[in-house]
Formats: sequence, structure tokens, C-alpha cells
Amino acid sequence: MKTKQWVLNGIIGALYAAITLPFAPLAFGAVQFRFAEMLNHLAVFNKKYAYGVTAGVILTNLILSPFGIYDWILGVGHTIVSFLVFFTLTRHIKSPVKKMVINALVFSVFSFMIALMLLLIGAEAVFWYTYLTVFLGQFATMMLGIPVILLLDKSVNFRKQMES
Repeated sequence: MKTKQWVLNGIIGALYAAITLPFAPLAFGAVQFRFAEMLNHLAVFNKKYAYGVTAGVILTNLILSPFGIYDWILGVGHTIVSFLVFFTLTRHIKSPVKKMVINALVFSVFSFMIALMLLLIGAEAVFWYTYLTVFLGQFATMMLGIPVILLLDKSVNFRKQMES
């Protein structure tokens, strides 16, 4: 990657952590709304944004997560697996909106990894209920993120930023 791409990804990672910080009580647990997850949609414009988002998840989980190493592994693993599946499923799709809806669904479906983590550490006792609540929080934040990211793209042009 070029220097500019590294810098952009560093900014995205820091932004992810900064967005999560004031809402930290809502960002962890069975009922969670991690608003920074909207940044996952940047990968629709260029795969390379996934590095910055993943770095942001790592940084956020290292600094803020009450679940320690479990969140460092399963939380970050959730992001990596979700991006890999998303990239595979959307290879031939051109519409950014369709890609964002698929992205929201993929990240939400794979939130079973977060539910499993909460079960393993004893923070929650019922897997399916926990999966449902984490799924719904993930889906809600990412669906809310679609118009936000599309609006930002009109002034920022995310594709151009990462390519130039």
C-alpha cells in the first residue's frame, strides 16, 4: 500500500475508536450499539478500508473492552471473517447500496461470534437470545450507516481518496 493509504487507514482506525469511546457503555455486551460499525461500509468503496476498520476494532477492544483477550480474539475475528465473506459475496455486485445491505447482513449474521464470546466468559447465559440482541444491534447500526456513509461519500468520495 502507498503511504497515503496507510495514513487514511490510520485515520479510520483512530476514528473508529474515537466514535466508540463516548458510547462505550452501549458498545459492549448483549445489547450493543457500536456506532463506529457504520465505518464497515467504507469497504464498499475500496477493500483497503478494511485494514483501517480492523485496526480500529483492535485498538477499541484493547483499550475499552471489559472482556479482555476474548474480545481481542473473537471481536477482531468477527470483523476479519465478516469482511472476507462480504468481499466474496459481493465480487460481482456493482450497486453500492446493495453491497451495503449485504455488508450489514453479513456482519449481523457473523455476530454469533460475539454472542459466543459473551457466553464463554459468562456475561450471558442464553446463546440464542444473546445472538438475537447482538444481531439486531449490529444490523440497526449498519443499516443506519448506509445513508450516513452515502451522504459523506458525496463530499469525500471515498473511492477516489483511497485510489489516488
